[in-house]
Amino acid sequence: MRRPPLHGAAGLLALLAASCTTPPPDAYFAGGAAAIGEPISAGRDAVNAECLVQPGHTPPTERPVLQTRVIFCGGWTQPAARVVELREGATPAALDAIATGGVWRSWLERRVVCGQPVPTTLSDGAPARLLPCTRRNGGWPHLALVTQGAQGIVLADGLPAALPAIERVAQGRIGPASATGARSAALTLVAAQLSAQAFGSADVGRYEQLMALGRELNQAENFAAAEDAYRGALRIQERVLGPDDPNVATPLMHLALNLSNQGRHAQAEPLFARAATLAPRAADPTAQPRLLHYRGLHALNAGQHREAAALLEQAERGYAGAAPVDSALRAGRIGADDLTDGLMLDPTTLSALVGIAEARRARGVALTHAGRPAEGAALAESSRTLLQSAGLQPGVLFGRSLRSQGGSTAELGREADAAQLFGASAQRFAQALPGERPEAATLFLAGARLNATGRRAEALERFRAGARILRERQIGLPVDQVLPYLDALDQEARGDPAGAAALYAEMFEAAQIAQRPQTTRLVAQAAARLGAAQGNPRVAAAVRRLQDADRELRALLEQRDAADPRDTAPLDERIRAAQVARAEAESEAEAAAPGYRQLLQAVAPAAAARSALAPREALVTMLIGSEHGYAFALRGDGTALARRVALPEAEAQRLVERIRAGITPPDGSGPGTFDAAAAHALHRALLAPLAPALDGVATLVVVPDGPLLSIPFGLLLAAPAEPTGLRDADWLIRRHAIVHMPSTQTLVMLRTRAGASRAPLAYVGFGDPVMPTLPQLARSFPEGRCRDDVRMAANLAPLPGTRAELQAARAMVGAPPGAVTLGQAFTAASLRNAGLDRYRIVHLATHALLPGELSCLEEPAVIASPPRNAADASAAFIEASEVLDLKLDADLVILSACNTGTIVGGAGSGGEALSGLSRAFFFAGARGLMVTHWPVSDAIAALTVADTLRRHAREGQDAAVALRGAQLGILDEVGRRLPAGFAHPFYWAGFALIGDGPRTTGAAARSDAAGADAG
Repeated sequence: MRRPPLHGAAGLLALLAASCTTPPPDAYFAGGAAAIGEPISAGRDAVNAECLVQPGHTPPTERPVLQTRVIFCGGWTQPAARVVELREGATPAALDAIATGGVWRSWLERRVVCGQPVPTTLSDGAPARLLPCTRRNGGWPHLALVTQGAQGIVLADGLPAALPAIERVAQGRIGPASATGARSAALTLVAAQLSAQAFGSADVGRYEQLMALGRELNQAENFAAAEDAYRGALRIQERVLGPDDPNVATPLMHLALNLSNQGRHAQAEPLFARAATLAPRAADPTAQPRLLHYRGLHALNAGQHREAAALLEQAERGYAGAAPVDSALRAGRIGADDLTDGLMLDPTTLSALVGIAEARRARGVALTHAGRPAEGAALAESSRTLLQSAGLQPGVLFGRSLRSQGGSTAELGREADAAQLFGASAQRFAQALPGERPEAATLFLAGARLNATGRRAEALERFRAGARILRERQIGLPVDQVLPYLDALDQEARGDPAGAAALYAEMFEAAQIAQRPQTTRLVAQAAARLGAAQGNPRVAAAVRRLQDADRELRALLEQRDAADPRDTAPLDERIRAAQVARAEAESEAEAAAPGYRQLLQAVAPAAAARSALAPREALVTMLIGSEHGYAFALRGDGTALARRVALPEAEAQRLVERIRAGITPPDGSGPGTFDAAAAHALHRALLAPLAPALDGVATLVVVPDGPLLSIPFGLLLAAPAEPTGLRDADWLIRRHAIVHMPSTQTLVMLRTRAGASRAPLAYVGFGDPVMPTLPQLARSFPEGRCRDDVRMAANLAPLPGTRAELQAARAMVGAPPGAVTLGQAFTAASLRNAGLDRYRIVHLATHALLPGELSCLEEPAVIASPPRNAADASAAFIEASEVLDLKLDADLVILSACNTGTIVGGAGSGGEALSGLSRAFFFAGARGLMVTHWPVSDAIAALTVADTLRRHAREGQDAAVALRGAQLGILDEVGRRLPAGFAHPFYWAGFALIGDGPRTTGAAARSDAAGADAG
């Protein structure tokens, strides 16, 4: 039995290390942001940021304390330093004793690693002992200071840049008149470090914020967004500390794991390898076992179960060695009495304890997958027992442990017990992360096990509860987690023919909950890009408010997880208010950007989909899992049909690859022998079962899934055909005009958008870009993993043939010669500055690169000419998230040189990436996108585009009808004016329509008068 990867977010260890075991930044400076009192000026720090000082709480020390103050610099909300004044007078012996040992030094060492004290003096000549330190959490440089103050010994620690402010506080020189003072010998000691790294509180604060955000997103199993947060943290640390600093290993391994969690294993590998060279020297003693832990999870993600179990066992031993606890811990037998109060405050120990528990749980998952479920269940229970006995019972970790044990129990065939464990897990998630993806996913797992025991009513109750969460949060689950819900509804429909129509509608909506990793990634990138957008400040502000509301809610949920369960009523009220605020922010974002909703995992109701269809249209959607799938048909007259299809994803991919290989062989020799049997097999599996609902349909709107995104559906065969009889074969395009859609939600959005384009001009085109040079590409892609990308991109062929294509299209709609931009003039800047919203048709005849073709390409990208004398190729790649910033009012965008043939395990298909690119164009204001699925010959491309535009722009045909007419026109000319070989789909089927713009059949044709505008 295949199950969803229960280990995917086990990087949650990092979350617990932060929220439960590693204190926030203010914990390094007792009192932190919670300190009270009016702030007083402490002048400026070494990087010229203004500093303020206020009272704080006192850290442990065996000497009497006069007062403690904390320093904030640069607007950071966490303290940059802490200064403790003792009542004891300063002598050289006392300074040495405190700097080398004692309670304060021991307490400090739990959070930072310090070297030997260095004798020095402050600006007033006071003797001091300076300790160079490194923070265990993040590896940031830190310092500690023992000196003589105005009234006695002063103990201080903080960021190196805060030293000038520390000195002024120690010397009593604070307030409005505080002066910089003379340069101290202590500052001279750290000057080289400051000049080399030039960082202050703001840098550390932003790093901490991004790491915390990454942990929150990882906890909610939003791995794509967590990836972005960890990338940002890594950039800051590399800029400040340098790429070879050993402490860079921490964000590196977090980033690598979140890539792996998305199935992007090849991209994760080099990051893990780089972290492996750095982690042994990191300040955090748990860095090395955590790397083993994360590499074990990575192996588990890749299906390497035995290797994963071995790595996770090594991680357990490493964590135990990093924690200063006795053999009871190493044996897994630990109670509250084994831990002293002081030890419980030690973040390293607590991080190691959580690491042991999580590594043990994940090892149980690996053993379960390796065929040893009894051991897996025992390890999951042992993990939970360890957390309980150590007094660590966070809801999220407990929920994960119960969920892992449920998976192992299901593998033992104990379905009822597994359902109970999944139910308990869902309750834990409901307490710790109410209304978030982990709760919904676990409810689906419980539903699957209940249905397997024949308790269908209870199963549907769980499924529907989980589906409500997913719809409200607009997030998805992997396909194989959603299919059991459809199975239960299908069984219900077979037993209740009278209620089948309603159940089919529910199945149709439930199938939209499924989402594949590549789509998840592209959607997350789009949302992040919008939040930082400069093109439309109103949209950017609305999306940022939504993101802020989401983060605020996550923070409250994290507080609730750590709170006393007997006293959560005030927090619960704040959580409810935050949920209302987030819903309001979502509504505001959708109002500011009507296309924003289709960038989310929104579910379109069956009624909305029906209302978007014309009388002779049908919507066909499908969902293909690892063992079987479902196909659905809806019509505007209320017809609904759902059929289970015995087509597993692997077989669908093989059929697609056979079709593609017969069109564009791997050796690039030209059209191969078309695999008619594969084209008929796909039709027989997916569309033939829906035949009763497709009778009389003129236009078929298709929402493909997975590998099916990489072919145009027009080349499917409704009946067997011989290679010699392709001209008269029963191609699907002969039966229907075909529109492809990325999602049902996109269909509803495009069809409800207000009418046709109001742009005054007919056409603008761009093409034949100058390809980036090899040196430019080499500077844009890092060495190592991306080396092959450089070679592949350098081999992109020039596209001089696109000139004829563009000119033919321009002439066909009556646009002036100046409407076409070619060669070096076609740059990303010229595209952005062209006033694209003035044109009803936008034509890009250039390469479109998709993830999978280039392993280092994270988004689909359209290629333009790099600016003259550009140092690298970065400006030549117009990524999908940048397309969001374009302003379009186009009925049709033509993109005529892309290739969806690449299907790379874990990276999604080229078709899936093209689907993401189309969503970006739709958001920007396009109503339809005409694309190629493989490189098409110049002559055929020019003919197809020109004939489609003739029918669409001059005769007023719908875009789908116009493209069908152009393609049938080629087929019908075979044996007349075209050779017999042109019946091969290579020549006529390459173009496909994604989205179809407004339905304009019968409308008067419009065209610009020649010379009306030079464009």
